[in-house]
Amino acid sequence: MPPARLLSIPLILLGALAPAIAAAQPLTVDEFRRELVGVPLCGTPDAGQFSGKQLCTVHLPDGTAILAGAGLVVYGLWEAANGQICRRNAQDPPDKRRCVTYERVDRSHYRNSDGVGFCLGPCEEQAQ
Repeated sequence: MPPARLLSIPLILLGALAPAIAAAQPLTVDEFRRELVGVPLCGTPDAGQFSGKQLCTVHLPDGTAILAGAGLVVYGLWEAANGQICRRNAQDPPDKRRCVTYERVDRSHYRNSDGVGFCLGPCEEQAQ
């Protein structure tokens, strides 16, 4: 096969994969509640206090949230506000909450607006 044709094969494959790579879809609050409440969301942040540590968060239907991993368990509260999911530690005042949006990357992988990838846990392989 001529070298020019060999170079075109990766470009054709990349073009075929591009729609799948770019297919992440933002979740509405209703979709978040339907798909992710009561389910462990596990991921490994690249930055911050828990960088490089696998953590799982479960958002419970009653508005509580539990974060576990890296030798800790933290209890918090969550609520939906302005199309975002907002969390804070149970002892923190409401103005200390952190709000993010979520997007579906594929059937079992999600990413939040901080760029942290999650899988529906427990997960063998982490979402990127």
